[in-house]
This record gives sequence, C-alpha cells and structure tokens, in this order.
Amino acid sequence: MHHPWTSLTRSGLAAAFGTAARLRRGRPLHASGIVLDAHLRLHGTPQPWGTPFLDQRMDLHGVARLSRSVGVPWPLPDVLGIALRWQQDATTAELLLATTGHTTLGRRVLRPATRWTGMYSSLFPYQRGERRLLLGALLHTPAALPATLEALAAAVEDGPLVLELLAAAPSGPWQLLGQVHLTGPATADADHPTRFDPLRRPIPGLRPASWLNEVRDAAYVAAQQVPGQPERTHRLLAPREPALQR
Repeated sequence: MHHPWTSLTRSGLAAAFGTAARLRRGRPLHASGIVLDAHLRLHGTPQPWGTPFLDQRMDLHGVARLSRSVGVPWPLPDVLGIALRWQQDATTAELLLATTGHTTLGRRVLRPATRWTGMYSSLFPYQRGERRLLLGALLHTPAALPATLEALAAAVEDGPLVLELLAAAPSGPWQLLGQVHLTGPATADADHPTRFDPLRRPIPGLRPASWLNEVRDAAYVAAQQVPGQPERTHRLLAPREPALQR
C-alpha cells in the first residue's frame, strides 16, 4: 500500500525536475558523462540471498556511465554517479550508484566528492522475498583520481579500472559479490546522454523496494524528457563513437 504522500511527492518532484530540464534545455542532473565498457565478474556473496545475481558465478558484459551530478567545476565537490547496464537472462538490467558514506547511516546519504576513488551506493533498497538489501561499490583508481571526465578518460587508456560490487542488509556489513572491470576508450555523451532507468529495467530476481523508489522514478523520468533531445536508452549493441579527447 502506498504512503498517502507518495502521489503528491511524485507530482511535485516530477514538475520541478521537468521544469529544470526545460530551462536548462538538457538534463538538470548528470547532464554529461563518459561511457566505458563494463565486464562483470561475479562470484556471489558469502551469505546467500536466493537470486543468481547475488549468489552465483556469472560473467556478464555491458556498459558503464560515470558522471558528475550538478556539473560544478572541479575542484569543487560534486555527487558522482556510476550507472551500469548489462545483459542477463536475455534481458537488460541496470543499476544506479552514487557517492555516499560507507557506514550504516552514511550509505543512505549522498556525499559530494572530489575524487572518483571511493564508496558508491544504490541509496534506496532492493527486495528479495521478505528481505531487503542495498547494493554498493568501491571504485579503485590510480592514486586518488580527480573527479573530472578528462582525468577518468586518460586513466582508462592505461588499463582497466576496477569496481568492487557489494551487497548488504540495510543495517548489516558490506559483502563482496564480484568485480566490474571498466575499460576504454572512453566515449563522451554530452550531446546525446545515455539514459538509464533501473526501475523499468531491474536486475533479474531483485525488485526496487519502498515508496522512495516510486518518487525517484517520477523525478528521473521528468528530468530526462528534454524537448528536441533524442533519446538513447540501449547502447549495448550500438557502434563505438569517437573517444573523448584529452
């Protein structure tokens, strides 16, 4: 059953983000980013959850988009995002992560950062049966890589970046479930941003939980509906575009 304020909150946020998108003539958040190839190598968590993505060894291929949220100039801190898309069980699955803290409380709070290196979380929970969990990741980069798209594009030219995928009960410890290897060349998508929607393309066996996900969905869809901007949702089979220039 929905919380009584869900519809009102959805409508308010959708209107606000839709207006911001029209005024900026582009996405109000995560407007520009770079897209990399992503190779997911999963081995499962020590604690079984009852779904293949979290329990089994899997070798999956897809793409990742890394971006700055507001787009303020570096070295000012910004909320950083990692969006993942891959093929699993003949379907497309997506996951959105953003910079947060590592602790039980911190993993639910967005944290502006000046380096790509660090902790990312799904913020909102997923559900498997009666159990809820959060997904997270630790991004390992050469030294403390500055949070600019240019620095990130240059780094992947020297070799893959490693993203450790994690899962945890809402108040439990993080458990490693696998790694994602991010490789270049980096593709810039500022003119035609790659769009993700993990609520409409969920991970098989996991369901986004809580009324907050419904609210986020309305705001996210409104933010992406930019007049005159072509939509790009499935890049998995798309040809390579010119790499981001240094």
